[in-house]
Amino acid sequence: MRRIVITLMVVGILAAVALWMAAGLEFEFPFWPSLRLAAGTRTSDGTRATELVRVRSATNSLSQHWHHCTWCDVVYPHAPHSAVKVTINTNEYDFSLFDWDLWHRKLLPITVRTAKTFPELVPRGSVVEPLGVGLNPQLYRDDQPCRITKK
Repeated sequence: MRRIVITLMVVGILAAVALWMAAGLEFEFPFWPSLRLAAGTRTSDGTRATELVRVRSATNSLSQHWHHCTWCDVVYPHAPHSAVKVTINTNEYDFSLFDWDLWHRKLLPITVRTAKTFPELVPRGSVVEPLGVGLNPQLYRDDQPCRITKK
């Protein structure tokens, strides 16, 4: 029994270290459970986020790639949670940027363009405030970051 407990503890510690290192190296698999929940988020009228992305994409979306965007966490620091980038049909220019709040299960837009494309994801009684591009040349397609605040 003692060997089993020690083995399970060692395996658990090694798994935690491997996941931490993989997240640091920006592999996708440590974020998969959270991204799966983000993709399944529903709006107030019951529509799934994946369905909204499919309907609102510029092309007839055959595939969606949901991934944690560490670069977006740096470029859009106003997003307090985890930045999620959804790429459509592997087209680098057809994407949307969201802030995924795992604890409250909310998917919020972090750019003005995404907020205009997905108004259902902006909570009722909230306002989208553009923060301005400023001097940050790293923003995607000069897309303005935004903050969602209560009225």
